[in-house]
Amino acid sequence: MSVQGWFATRELPDGVFLVAEPAHVNSFLVVGSERAVLIDSGLGIGRVRPVCEALTDRPVSVVNTHYHWDHVGGNEEFEDSAIHELGEKPLGEGASGEELQPYLAFIDFVTENEPAFREIDEQIFGFQADETTPRSLPEEFDPGTWRLAPCTPTRLLRDGDQIDLGGRSLRVIHTPGHTPDSICLFDERAGALFGGDTINTGAIYGHMTDSSLEAFTASTARLGEMAGDVRAVYVAHASRYQMDSRFLIEVARGFAEIGEGTAAWRDNTDLFGDPVREAYFSTFSIFLPRV
Repeated sequence: MSVQGWFATRELPDGVFLVAEPAHVNSFLVVGSERAVLIDSGLGIGRVRPVCEALTDRPVSVVNTHYHWDHVGGNEEFEDSAIHELGEKPLGEGASGEELQPYLAFIDFVTENEPAFREIDEQIFGFQADETTPRSLPEEFDPGTWRLAPCTPTRLLRDGDQIDLGGRSLRVIHTPGHTPDSICLFDERAGALFGGDTINTGAIYGHMTDSSLEAFTASTARLGEMAGDVRAVYVAHASRYQMDSRFLIEVARGFAEIGEGTAAWRDNTDLFGDPVREAYFSTFSIFLPRV
């Protein structure tokens, strides 16, 4: 375990490292014998490349699970990056201050409420660890000038492509639903699946303007069929960043229940305060647009 300002890291099995912006984004560094890849580069609030270089002496590149700004914020720190071919155009648009500013209210909300949560957690639950405990914004970060520069990937990915790290490789699984370009990455040798925003232990966002319920249902069904080959599932948001393969089946079943009309629903809001319909299950929920 290491805490480096805005980031916290933890070594996980089989040459995988969690690189967390706690309560915000979980990125993962996967190390091979010749090179390493950072799966998603986070918010761009703190510099992520030095954090990665403290964990490995291999050259590090980036693979984005999709083009949303909270997964690509550190791309400009790296010479090499890859994304599914459907993400190339939106990645090249960057993110304006107007687009990013609403997230600052969420950061303030987390920071203000963390002490109360910590007190309850220490007394009763014992959930929190260093890598899941929110922290204050870095002193050098200026919220008023927060922007994400347009990025040009050096490699475009398609379903079935392999990312060779030397002694291990990551297979690209195209899983549209959250966005058209969403992918998961599967390390068959380690049985590790990196789910991006297709799989999450909190709310799965299916209500975005670029989301598709039909595609999401098909993608999660495909992942559920892979469960027998998976030992660990790593997710990009929430504090439960690692699950077992059974979770893939649970999520696939949740989407199927929506299609069957048997899911339980309630009204809720997303982290920006926008209204959603929430289908809720024991270990996750699914946000869809309100009708």
